[in-house]
Amino acid sequence: MFLEIALETCLAQNHDFRVETIVVPDRMTPEVVAVVERFKPKWPGELSIQPLPMPERVVLPKLNNAFHNYGVQLLTGVQASRGSHVILHDADLFHMERDALDTRYRETADNGLNVSGISPVWDTWFADNDIHIAATWELCANRDWLRAFPRHFHLGHDGELLGEQHTFDITLHAQALSDPAKIRVFPHENIVHFNFVIGAYREFQKSSGPYLDDQFRMLLIRLFIDLFAEDREIYRELPEFDGLMRGLTNENERVFYPRATPELQTKYRDFRVKLDRIIEAEWMSNPERREEAARSLAPFDAHYGYAVVSS
Repeated sequence: MFLEIALETCLAQNHDFRVETIVVPDRMTPEVVAVVERFKPKWPGELSIQPLPMPERVVLPKLNNAFHNYGVQLLTGVQASRGSHVILHDADLFHMERDALDTRYRETADNGLNVSGISPVWDTWFADNDIHIAATWELCANRDWLRAFPRHFHLGHDGELLGEQHTFDITLHAQALSDPAKIRVFPHENIVHFNFVIGAYREFQKSSGPYLDDQFRMLLIRLFIDLFAEDREIYRELPEFDGLMRGLTNENERVFYPRATPELQTKYRDFRVKLDRIIEAEWMSNPERREEAARSLAPFDAHYGYAVVSS
């Protein structure tokens, strides 16, 4: 379902510089293949699936670790890519401008950069040590620069830098060892990024008892399933909306929610503002979808004191 939404997002983008689009699923399923095949006839240019290599294709689903998945997905896509640059597009990130991906490429190539991003890396250890590098979401990188490093430098790992041991997230060790003049951050405000949605779903799958959805990621996934999924039956492990609603007052439900403290009200409001931008986006604009979303979210809006203002 998130693949379907991600492809809709990218389909709405201008594509003057796009060589190909590579889908790298953390798990190959018939549903992934079906979604890609459904988009191929209307896709501008080449659209393909690149499965994870062996033995990772077998081992990673058993580990169910989003951190490991992402690193191997990156290496797999870079190895398969034919373009001079690659853009890492997160399935839970939404562009509100049609030229966002083309702009990402031009900012990188025109400035002769190895790497450019849309936000600084989340790990403040680097900035504290005067190392200024880019976060991985929507990262645009020179393909040859990526391939020049040993594979493990782009994976999450523990290593040494500046005489200290540190845990490096995806691509960060390679960036930290590179010419800082060839790494830039170009902030882009007109995006919506929920962060760690797929990873949270994998954590939910690994859990066996009640799952605390204090980041509202299961709520987001259930909403998107109901609004956009071609086949809702394959998501039976995630409770329907009535089950999520019971979790507002019962901590023993499969998914449950914290009480409405001021902190949680702020967190929910931030989540809802992002969600409203998605539902109102041009490429997704549909009055019936907006009305269904409003009905489904009404109990959560009431619980956390979020007021929807119509104009």
